[in-house]
Amino acid sequence: MFCSVDGARSLRHFKTRCGATNQPFIAFSTTVPNKRSLLRSGVSGATPAISFRLSPRRIVPAPTCFFLQSLILLGVTGLLAVTTPCAHAHGDDQLLIDALTEELAKAPEADLFIRRGELFRHHQEWAKAAADFAAAARLEPKLAVVDFFRARLLLESGDAAQARTFIDRYVAGTPEEAEGWFLRGDVLGALGQHDDGAVDYAKGLERTPRPRPEHYLRRAKFLAAAPKPDPARVLAAIDEGIERVGPVISLVEYALTLELDRRNFAGALQRIEVAMKHAPRREAWLVRKGDVLVKGGRVDEAIASYRAALSAIDELPPRYRETVPVEKLERDARNALSRLSSK
Repeated sequence: MFCSVDGARSLRHFKTRCGATNQPFIAFSTTVPNKRSLLRSGVSGATPAISFRLSPRRIVPAPTCFFLQSLILLGVTGLLAVTTPCAHAHGDDQLLIDALTEELAKAPEADLFIRRGELFRHHQEWAKAAADFAAAARLEPKLAVVDFFRARLLLESGDAAQARTFIDRYVAGTPEEAEGWFLRGDVLGALGQHDDGAVDYAKGLERTPRPRPEHYLRRAKFLAAAPKPDPARVLAAIDEGIERVGPVISLVEYALTLELDRRNFAGALQRIEVAMKHAPRREAWLVRKGDVLVKGGRVDEAIASYRAALSAIDELPPRYRETVPVEKLERDARNALSRLSSK
């Protein structure tokens, strides 16, 4: 069954149902009657900045800016993409590949080659994906976004050096598009040029109106992997992300790791306090706080934090308390208290 927006209360609900909250996706209605309808499917309400018109073969973006139109094909922004990372996606993707192949036999078009190439890339059929992207480039040599797809394919298939050629050309032609800078940062990182990769991520962040936590995390990790890493600079990159997108768990956890690596227990505890102020639930952070207090030799405060965590867990409704993560959290807190009591 295809992932469908039919009956979904919102786009986020739809993506959650498909198990792809943070991944590229494409939506196809379960009620479409034939292969031609598959090619015409779109996501209603997914891209408010883009209006759509129905062509005889597919949904086409009405003219806006170049990259917004390209995003109908891109699998990098969460707006709309051409892969289906649902539980049984491979069989569903094969149906779509068959439909695209049938349409291409009638009238080869660059965007259909790109759609099929993205499906092949999603299933790591590198040679088939490369052939489709090459065909798209031959049909529309001025379609710059093909260079983006080819670069990403080469990076994922392990040829970062060749990917560099395509992403350099894409960035040179569309320097204001953030996604190109992010991808080039990844390519440079794969080539071991971590400082340069961090610079490209910074340029991407300057250009995107909607940065994601992983952008800041990737930039920080590139800075940390540089030949002469500066921990203060890495933390500053994370703090920039927290300031812009909020105390997202992935950013706070990485900052905590950095603080603990340099034994800055006070800094780590301060970050946990800030995170708890924004968190809807405190039990996980209270256990984390106890762990940091133990590392800092503040045993009595650690015991109090673990006990506070257990109290917070006891106050949870059964539907939250009787879950695997919370049960593990409770075990961790009790085990920590047992270890501290035996000393």
